[in-house]
Amino acid sequence: MAPTHRFYESPQLVTGPGVEGKAPSGTQPPNGNPDSAPEPSLHQTSDSRTDATIGRFRDAVQSIKEASPPSGPPVDSAAADSIAADSIDSPTAPLKSVVAEQFVLVDSHGERRATLSLDADGGPALALSDASGRARAAIRLGVDGAPSVVLYDTSGRRRLEVALKPDGATGLGLYDETGEGRTELVVSGTGAPSLSLYGPNGKRIATLPTSRER
Repeated sequence: MAPTHRFYESPQLVTGPGVEGKAPSGTQPPNGNPDSAPEPSLHQTSDSRTDATIGRFRDAVQSIKEASPPSGPPVDSAAADSIAADSIDSPTAPLKSVVAEQFVLVDSHGERRATLSLDADGGPALALSDASGRARAAIRLGVDGAPSVVLYDTSGRRRLEVALKPDGATGLGLYDETGEGRTELVVSGTGAPSLSLYGPNGKRIATLPTSRER
């Protein structure tokens, strides 16, 4: 098959009467009549059609833009920033349940102030600390279900304890600066009260009621 002639290829040289090896001039018509209007070349016709098509396409696009309604009101950047700040500051829905083995509460300096966890015996315990991170109070629940409250001094030594025993007995213990128990007040499960005093060596030095009064 012979190759197809394309409009952007170089024009072929033509021969005619009195013309040897010259291409037809763009200003002289190929019919040889100088008075007739020159016919547009293939290049000029193609360019004109292409320009007209592009022009109509641009007009159509512009008309579509002008006829299309705006997608929404213009966004005010300041208003958008305010909305974003409000969304951050607004409270979110609280969680109904959080599951963990330990919860730690810290202050603005990163110091631990409260810890909720399981102690060595497996019972839950809440420890409260001062601004220096020293434990000052603890609430515990033993594995037997007996609750207790313990208060500590600045040295971390136990100074006071309140406990409820599984048998129903209640007790109050007072401790000295070394952590040794010095006083014990107990009410038994049957309602019988007793008071015990201890010396520095841990030896009981007094008891109420006495053995005769029991």
